[in-house]
Amino acid sequence: MPREPGDAVYIISVAAELAGVHPQTLRIYERRGLISPHRTPGGTRRYSEEDLERLGMIQELTADGVNLEGVRLVMEMRDEIERLQKQVSRLRRLLGEAEQRYQSGGPPRVGYTTVGKRNLPDVNRPDLGGMLDR
Repeated sequence: MPREPGDAVYIISVAAELAGVHPQTLRIYERRGLISPHRTPGGTRRYSEEDLERLGMIQELTADGVNLEGVRLVMEMRDEIERLQKQVSRLRRLLGEAEQRYQSGGPPRVGYTTVGKRNLPDVNRPDLGGMLDR
């Protein structure tokens, strides 16, 4: 679900205080791609509760000795897992609907039974740097 600008209510000093870091740290995290606060039309950063949760995750990882590049990779994988879980849920729902129509003898949904036509979304596979190669 896309973030609404109204969800981002904390200015950088308040977000930094709530996260227990210096505002400059938040700027560094943004430059490294770890967080992306909403920007007002005037360019002011506004942080949401979701941003604060991400900051908590970043702090946990760095406290465990993970460097910022490692944190970025972990956060990317976490976001990818979340995206894939949503996709699996959607596909399970579609499969359930198709099974119900099949069992009830109802007409097939247009666009979902055409032979040779692929109706599943493309899955972007992340580059894991050969981690899965055997």
